[in-house]
Amino acid sequence: MDLYTNLEQAVLDPSLAIITDGISTQKELNKVYLRYRVLSKKKQRFSDYYSTEFLGHTVPEMYVLMKDKLKADNYTFDENQLPNEKYMLSEPDLYYKQEEFNSGDTNICFILGHSGSGKSMMARTLEGEDIDHIELDDLLLTKDHFTMEELKDYSDMFYSFFSGEGAKYYIGIEERDSIPKEEYEDQVFIDFVRFAMDHARQHKDKKYIIDGIWIYLYFDDPSLFEDFAVFIKGTSFLKSKIRTVKREMQRDKETLQDRKQMFGRAVRNYLLDEDKINKYRLFFGDRPETVLKAETNEAVKKDEAVVSELNRINRLFVNEDADGINEILKRAKADPELSNWNKMRIFNECKSALYELKKE
Repeated sequence: MDLYTNLEQAVLDPSLAIITDGISTQKELNKVYLRYRVLSKKKQRFSDYYSTEFLGHTVPEMYVLMKDKLKADNYTFDENQLPNEKYMLSEPDLYYKQEEFNSGDTNICFILGHSGSGKSMMARTLEGEDIDHIELDDLLLTKDHFTMEELKDYSDMFYSFFSGEGAKYYIGIEERDSIPKEEYEDQVFIDFVRFAMDHARQHKDKKYIIDGIWIYLYFDDPSLFEDFAVFIKGTSFLKSKIRTVKREMQRDKETLQDRKQMFGRAVRNYLLDEDKINKYRLFFGDRPETVLKAETNEAVKKDEAVVSELNRINRLFVNEDADGINEILKRAKADPELSNWNKMRIFNECKSALYELKKE
């Protein structure tokens, strides 16, 4: 495969799938991301390589960033709507039944937190080789994102839900307008979370991570989750939003108004949701199975270092440098500071890349 020297060349390659900041609709965004998801691992590596080289983020990261940007486009920022001190101060991260999840005593973990708070980083503290990580946002208009065959690869839990008791929720935008909100958008999250609890109990050989704001929006009683692992990111609203805006500013030069729209829309959501999040923190906060940990700059740096290594694997793969990939593998094995989760991530990526190179 030829190496491209600019983004325009890479985007024109039909064998790749790259999300650019020129995408203007959610439908177009979903279409590109779905194409990426069904690519071979090799083509995903090439797509991520070019996306990181020219845009500073992998394709999945660009999907999240562009989804947030498109959601913010129609919001009118209220200059008088400013957060008070309550929204600026971070709480410690809360880990309820982390040891039980890592040992397998419970095999499902629910993660709560704001966009940009670091939920993905929190998920990486969990140990296990076969973890199904589900974002609740993907429950809406699933038919526009995945065929039923593609759902099998995305998540066995999702496939079981939409091919069984959740079949009526497998719809796209065309069907959406004919269904009352309370029968779809409200109910699908409630039904799926309850289904997920039962599904996890019946499939003890696998672990599941489920994250999304919909947990505390639709379940007022935190005690429903006390038999499972529950993690709550304590990162403040303000800090979470600054992280998101920084990523956007590094990627391109959006106008100030665009960034205000993103920030203001999140403020409105936060003001409505904060009491519900706090209810969960109070319920789980003083339990013996709960550990509170303050997020440190060191933890953030370590995660960024791991992400850098993963991106470097793609770069070495594209340049067919097996020796370089083996060096990363050796370095990871010898690093006593790496968590089991991060070692597993690096090991799996290195071995996968080396296997693909041998097939060439």
